[in-house]
Amino acid sequence: MRAATSARPGRLPPRPAASSARKPPRPPREGRGAGAARLLLAAALLAGYLPGLWAGRSGQTGLGQQLAAYYGRAEQFSAWGPLCLDQLAAAFLQLFFVLLCGFFAAGPVLLGLFFAAKGLFWGFCAANILQQNGAAGLLLYWVWAYLPALCLFFLCLWLAGYAAQLSGGLFQSVFGGGAPRGQLHAAARRLGVRFGVALLCAGLLSVVLSALGAFAARWVG
Repeated sequence: MRAATSARPGRLPPRPAASSARKPPRPPREGRGAGAARLLLAAALLAGYLPGLWAGRSGQTGLGQQLAAYYGRAEQFSAWGPLCLDQLAAAFLQLFFVLLCGFFAAGPVLLGLFFAAKGLFWGFCAANILQQNGAAGLLLYWVWAYLPALCLFFLCLWLAGYAAQLSGGLFQSVFGGGAPRGQLHAAARRLGVRFGVALLCAGLLSVVLSALGAFAARWVG
């Protein structure tokens, strides 16, 4: 009797419960670590910029006077070809340095020192040029030297986020028992692709900004 009632005709057997185990979500291609690294490196630049302003506030140092005299001569920037090549060389060297920092476990420390030194130089130059050449000289310095350097800074900062990710994975592999499988390979490939994109953008910006700087130098001269 129980067997007859339990097996009623037309009634489907209960479906097995779905497995509660789900695949873990894929990590984002650019994690929070890259954004945090960029913020810290931007803060390092600002931390170097302010002491640079203080160091060059008098405008009486020999190095500061030489820098002000160099950036105050319009003929130094009137030729488009050499100016473009100088900007391309500076972009390649700085971006390549950021790339190399990604392959060191202490890469974030080197990147922090690099951006702090860049900020120190910027502040020192700006303060001395303002003291020696006035506001007009500082404005021209921004056009033919500071604007290309600022664009290159943003490219280096963007690339440094990926370099910090790879460097953090290497640090974890050396001192933390190993990074997750495939993470280092993916981070290295991502950094290499972004390096090529940054070089292409730097080349295009160098062509445009060097033409703008040469035009401004000829107009002033």
